[in-house]
Amino acid sequence: MKSINFARYGFMGALVLLGTTACSDDHYDVKSSAASSKTLWENIQSNGATDSLAMIMSRTYVMKNANDKSGKQTLGELLNQAQTFTVWAPKDGTYNASYYLNLLNKRDQLLAQSSDPTSQSNRKAWQINYDVANQFVLNHVARFSNESNVGEQKVRLLNAKVSIYEVSKNLFNSVAVDASAGNIVSTNGSLHLLNGRSPFAYNIYDYLAANSNFSKVWTALKDPNIDKERFFEAGSTQGAMNEKGQMVYVDSVYYQTNKILDACGARVKNEDSLYIAVLPSDAAFETAFNSVSSLFKYGSSYAYDWSSERRVFDKTDNNALRVNADSLQSYSAKDMLISSAFFSTSQFPVANQTDSAQVNHYATHADSIKSTNNVTYYNSNPGGVNPIFNGQSPYKASNGYIYAVNSYNVNPAYSFVSKNEIKLQYGFFIATTQNDLTALTTRQGTLVELTPANRNDNVKGSVENNMYRRFEASNGNMTVDIILNDIYSTKYKISAIMLPNRTNIANIQYDRTTGQEITETTTFDCDIIDDVTNRSIGSAKNITISNDTIQSYVLFDSFEFPKCYVNLPAGYVSFPRLRFTLSRRNQTRGKTKSLNISKVILEPVRE
Repeated sequence: MKSINFARYGFMGALVLLGTTACSDDHYDVKSSAASSKTLWENIQSNGATDSLAMIMSRTYVMKNANDKSGKQTLGELLNQAQTFTVWAPKDGTYNASYYLNLLNKRDQLLAQSSDPTSQSNRKAWQINYDVANQFVLNHVARFSNESNVGEQKVRLLNAKVSIYEVSKNLFNSVAVDASAGNIVSTNGSLHLLNGRSPFAYNIYDYLAANSNFSKVWTALKDPNIDKERFFEAGSTQGAMNEKGQMVYVDSVYYQTNKILDACGARVKNEDSLYIAVLPSDAAFETAFNSVSSLFKYGSSYAYDWSSERRVFDKTDNNALRVNADSLQSYSAKDMLISSAFFSTSQFPVANQTDSAQVNHYATHADSIKSTNNVTYYNSNPGGVNPIFNGQSPYKASNGYIYAVNSYNVNPAYSFVSKNEIKLQYGFFIATTQNDLTALTTRQGTLVELTPANRNDNVKGSVENNMYRRFEASNGNMTVDIILNDIYSTKYKISAIMLPNRTNIANIQYDRTTGQEITETTTFDCDIIDDVTNRSIGSAKNITISNDTIQSYVLFDSFEFPKCYVNLPAGYVSFPRLRFTLSRRNQTRGKTKSLNISKVILEPVRE
């Protein structure tokens, strides 16, 4: 049994997850009058077995969604209208009615503190009202009549949850219907009495809120900088100006945003899709956070405002971007940890998406699974259970399954940091080409396509798309800078696919006297260039290109970038550069030298 935070307002976790199920073997017996003059609400009020429910419904306002604060109609008044409903009403004494009444008292106290809908007390008050309505009252009400099918039927309730109504067994959502009371016919529907409260089916989002094992995940999600309520002016109804000249809205509409959940692609509040969530419990949260946060070690400043024309950062030194490294690291790590934890079951190749055994077996045993934000988790235990699931059994939510892992078995280098191939057939990756004759130019080299007509068959190997970029040097120094995007503060293996100069027959050098091909040797250096100082923070010297083979050259076996360039504040882009240098000392007088590069490859070092 999972532990529940009894004290958290608005979530009835204790009552839901600890609720008991009642059963009955009685046959369903319809006991109703031929006609009724009372509405459902009037029958609930007048029936001595539902006094507590009537008290709760008379005080709970209808809310279209969690951000609706109009509070114009109670749920009792809703059931007094001409619309048709079916109500399964829990009888007095079969559930803890005082729990809900106390929550409504708390709501009223908070509303009394402030009428400003943007105030914290007002927001908490309406959240309490929404939870009482959504998780209790509307969990017992459905539109239309549900009496025609005597077999098992799925009923969609007013809170969008689906419950099973088994008429012949006198069961609603596994709770016994009081057969002695029968069907209490009303002018606008049917009323049934239940021998207990119908359990609320938590979705993944609800469960994270209610279960104290996830208090650290929930605290991260509800951080005021991440979870915000925004006023929707266009959807609100204007009233009149107040004494301060401010518009007072008679119907104010708000919507909720959450930077982490909105960006991850998993709609875990909804009931129309199924997901699997693999999240660290409180026992594993600190270990998980520390593991992921190592990727997000930020520097104190970053150069930015890159000029695509002049190929330089316009904002450096005194104008550099200053960041709160600790705060940004904390946010980025939690964002990565939580947003990468959801998997859509619609992507699983299983025959039946509703078969829990099939879905969970695939997720836990697949060679790899991809999260909704495209992070791939590989199974380091081929054929067996993926260690990321920590041997846990899932909790069944209304929109999927939740694995609460007590040990975080995810190596960030295997999941969050992916291989990055920089294809130089696309010129925008080239930051600067510079040599003695063309000091600081915007030249991006020459894009070359290999064809049967120009390909030297004496050179082994192949090039992706038969495309590469050629950078020609003068007799002086030449540097070529390549932009390295989306760099984490971790170790990378950095390689480049390079071509001999003679791959293209047009570039072969011949001795003017003998007519023989001149054997060329091209040697170059590589550096990692810092964004702010424009200086080298890592070097590789004297790398020699084969004259006979197109191949990959390891430039750095394991280079650790000292700072992270991912998740910088909105509007700011910065990056380090990989610099190729063809120096005067590496060139033979009288011979044209060049660098021929197909692509640069960055791979996380997986120790």
